[in-house]
Amino acid sequence: MACQGAKLNYNHPQASSTSLTLDLFYCQRQCPSRRERQLARVLRAAGSLSVPIHTVIRLQTPYPMARGSDSKQALLLNPEFWTPKQLEEWLKRFEDGRYARFIGPLKGRKGAEVVRFHAADWAQLQPQDLATSLRFTLLGMVQVATSDDTLAIVTDFVPLANSPGRVSRQSKPQKTVPVKFPPMVETPSVPLLVGGMLLIILIILCFTVLKGPLEDIGIDSTSLVTYGSIPLVSVVFTYFHIWVALWMTFYPLEYTGCMQLPNTNTGFGWQGIVPHKGEKMARQAVQIMTHQLLQVSEVFARIDPAQVVKELEPILFNTIHTVVEDMALKYSPELWAVLPTKVKEEIVEKVKEESPAHIEALMDEIRNNIEDVFDLEDMVVTNMCKDKQLLVNMFVTCGYSELAFIRNSGAYMGGLFGLMQMGIWFVYSDPIVVFPVIGLLVGTITNWLALKMIFEPVNPKKYCGITFHGLFLRRQNEVAEVYGKMVATDVLNSRNIFEAILKGPYSDRLFELVYDNVQEAVNAATETTQKIINFSIGEEMYVNIKEDVTNHIVEIFPDSLRQIEDYATVAMDLEVTLREKMKLLSSEQFENLLHPIFEEDEWKLVVMGGALGVVIGLVQVFLIEH
Repeated sequence: MACQGAKLNYNHPQASSTSLTLDLFYCQRQCPSRRERQLARVLRAAGSLSVPIHTVIRLQTPYPMARGSDSKQALLLNPEFWTPKQLEEWLKRFEDGRYARFIGPLKGRKGAEVVRFHAADWAQLQPQDLATSLRFTLLGMVQVATSDDTLAIVTDFVPLANSPGRVSRQSKPQKTVPVKFPPMVETPSVPLLVGGMLLIILIILCFTVLKGPLEDIGIDSTSLVTYGSIPLVSVVFTYFHIWVALWMTFYPLEYTGCMQLPNTNTGFGWQGIVPHKGEKMARQAVQIMTHQLLQVSEVFARIDPAQVVKELEPILFNTIHTVVEDMALKYSPELWAVLPTKVKEEIVEKVKEESPAHIEALMDEIRNNIEDVFDLEDMVVTNMCKDKQLLVNMFVTCGYSELAFIRNSGAYMGGLFGLMQMGIWFVYSDPIVVFPVIGLLVGTITNWLALKMIFEPVNPKKYCGITFHGLFLRRQNEVAEVYGKMVATDVLNSRNIFEAILKGPYSDRLFELVYDNVQEAVNAATETTQKIINFSIGEEMYVNIKEDVTNHIVEIFPDSLRQIEDYATVAMDLEVTLREKMKLLSSEQFENLLHPIFEEDEWKLVVMGGALGVVIGLVQVFLIEH
């Protein structure tokens, strides 16, 4: 089974098996998406299960698999396509039968009928609170299912004989391009090139022109090269294994290898620490954002409802015209057909004149209740985890200078330890001790030092007149600039925020709030003419028209909200907010932004450095003895 985007496919090995098992890699997996959580919720309903959230959820559907093409009937998540039997099964199974008491009253009803119930129909269902909950659960499912990235799964849950086979799909999201990582080998500087050439010339001279003179003073050319190779090998090895340790902090994005240990990034393979810890990093980032960098209510308070109305002005006439015309064609098609165009436009213009006040009131209501309809943590975790490359890019871009400096420092540390190793070899010529054992120490210590240099000391400290400060921390202002820009552009942008509001875990509250406000506006607009309308068309039709108008406006609300994305980006000004607040963090707070997550797995990189040191040491022993 593979989860790609918003679609889950299952290829069953035996079409005639008596049950179907769906494995959904979910929450504790390092990258749980909101779509997967929604899918798991519906699958639990489909399978009549109540399962705990853990690494792998196994879901059993109790229906036998059919043979042939029937085994791949699509279960669309849109309740509008459900048959009476499907609706009954869903009511029975959803959230342990939460709505099971409505099976009787709704028996024989199709999903589309229930979704289109009028207020009077819902009022007949008791208890009223539970009926309201059912109403907005179904509306929320319709909203999710009819969006551009509709979810669908291939399964055998109550075959949809009469359901359309289409599943709308969003165009494939563009993959995030990796930013440049400090390469293992960069174009060497002029001094390094000169030094390398001189070293090569010296080695050649030792075996040619200088061979005789060296032997005259008791120095064997081979021994000289052997001793000289010790610090050289140490330089190359330390430079290499420190670069590998840095690279393995971020890559590979997915586990590469086999026999992965549960809940770890190791086994006979490896997954980068950052992508493995993506969810934890995202949640910690949210904690810091909400406690030290920004308040959701404060940010949304910057959105001016009056300006929202101005932003919607270009689409307002067409939107209202569509609603009015749809209602007129539905309830009075003959009258609407003979009305002059000018009269129709006057009707639309009248509605348009009254709309701004209601739109302002609605936006003000959303703004004042934003924490009830918007889950910031869910949005950040979802967006950071669904694109691991984005998360890696943020760290690499912010810390590129430190990564390159530490890589280069490996050569200097290697040279220093190599000279020490050469001195020990001169007085104690046991190759097993000098090379593998010291290689273990050098590999371990240099990796440990390299990792420590990034974040420690947290606060500047002076030793012997030299100021020491964590490399990452001393560039706090520069990092704040980059971090603020990347988070505001790729994570906390207005599009992601609005999508989270519309489709996040609190979306049902949003649509309930919108519905109530629109219903109130419709009531206010028709209050003065209610008695006349009741007399001419009847009270029941009047109620149905109001209900239809309300539902229609609620349906187009998401598209209207997306029209103000550009304005919201400017108004919320998240990049500047994040940047300036990050600059004001103390060194301890800034260090806590990233380091605690790395700290948990640093020991793995240190051990890896020691293991590589032993391997290189054994290679040196072999070369010296042979």
